[in-house]
Amino acid sequence: MSKLFEIIWERIMHIGSVPICNGMASRAPHFFGFCFPLCYRCTFVILFTLLTIAYSSHSHKKMNWYLLFICFIPMIIDGSLQTFFGIESTNLRRMITGTIFGIGLGGLICYIYTWIDMRSF
Repeated sequence: MSKLFEIIWERIMHIGSVPICNGMASRAPHFFGFCFPLCYRCTFVILFTLLTIAYSSHSHKKMNWYLLFICFIPMIIDGSLQTFFGIESTNLRRMITGTIFGIGLGGLICYIYTWIDMRSF
């Protein structure tokens, strides 16, 4: 348990100097000499998840559930290529796959919320 605590403490102490998600500053956006604490992929997943939720809540439009799951495939393929074949992803590819995944995740969250909301009445 102490090793886990040390890892968590080290991550907290390095916020702003290296990314939290994977610990590689080369994979994170830099703004005016400040290293963003998340890598490109995580940044765009979070950003587009929030944007999709905001858009869906105001427009009341839903994507088909199968299209939402298709949005997950590019990031799964990119991560698999890196993990199993050693093919390094570029920051542009991380941004694109994170954006597509974030749209799918945000749409899925809205879809599930709407489904639960309709069931409760």
